[in-house]
Order: sequence, then C-alpha cells, then structure tokens
Amino acid sequence: MANERKRGEELEIAILEAADEIIKMKGYWSLTFQNVAKQAKTSRTVIYRRYETPFEILHALVKYKSKQAFDGPMIDLLKDKGSLREDLIAVMELFQQLFRKVGLGVLDAMLFELRQGNEESLLWLNQAHESNIKVMKKVQGFAMRRGEIKHEFSRMQMILPFNILRMENLMNGKKLTKEYIIQLVDEVLMPMYTKET
Repeated sequence: MANERKRGEELEIAILEAADEIIKMKGYWSLTFQNVAKQAKTSRTVIYRRYETPFEILHALVKYKSKQAFDGPMIDLLKDKGSLREDLIAVMELFQQLFRKVGLGVLDAMLFELRQGNEESLLWLNQAHESNIKVMKKVQGFAMRRGEIKHEFSRMQMILPFNILRMENLMNGKKLTKEYIIQLVDEVLMPMYTKET
C-alpha cells in the first residue's frame, strides 16, 4: 500500500522537522529546497509553494521550536516571583529553555543570516528585541510595584540579558547551568537594574 501524501499541518511539521534534521546533521549550508524535500519525503514544488527562500524555512523553524518550548507566549509564563532577583532568574531560565529547544545549529544559522544584514533578518532581530523588551517591562513593573526600583530600565538594559545568553550559547556550544544564570543575575544584572541612572 502506498504512503498517503502528507497535507496541511502534518506536511508543515514534516518540512520543519526535516529542516531541523538537515541543520543538525549537515549545517545550514545544506538547507536547500531539494534536501528538505528529500528529507520530508515530499517534492520541491510543495516546498516552493510554502517558502520563497531557505531563510523563510529557518524563520518558520524557529517559530515552531518556540511553540514546542513553551505552552504559550513566554511573557504569559512569567509570574511575579516576589523579588527582582528571582524574576530575573526566572526570565533567564525561560530564555535558556528556548535555546535548548531551538538548538545550537539553528541559533548559529540565525546568526549567519543576521550577519548578512538583509532586510528580512534585521526585521526578525527587531521583532525578537521587541519581544524581549515586553518581557523586561513586565519584570520592571513587578519590581516597581514592590518598591524595589523607582526608575525605568533603558532599552539597552532590557535587551542586554538576552543578547548575553545568545552569545554565551553560541560561544560555549553547551547548555548553560543554573549556576551560570544565578551568577549572571547577581554579578551583572542586579547591579545594573538596581542602580539609578
């Protein structure tokens, strides 16, 4: 009996899982429509109907992995932990959880695309930063309501912790420990956020 042709969401998942496998095993350079079609057991025509470039596949893969990492948007998972320090640890642990799910190969591919400086990748980076800022504004709101701080964080202060984790994941190529996150919060983030400018 012949295999039934995949359609809809099943097909989309097969394409994205194939892309993920290609990046893990062979690197982003091997993410071609032909390779994805072969790995997903579909045709290049099907891939072309859904995506214009490998970058679009990568973007969809990151969204797919993000949904797998969290049951809903990251900002909705963030609850008041009772102190700025604990809130920051929770945010950094959630972000690290996302990196573990996305994987180093995909993270490296994202960085490669950002270095190209094309409009799509810069828009993507801006969207990531805006999402990070929303999370940090929520943390800031918790801390202000508790009376821990009286000032607002700058844009740079809101983006910095996420950029640190991005770079640490890329440079170390291994999972960062909870101890590292606590050290980052205690030695870098807490002094930065509690000092009035």
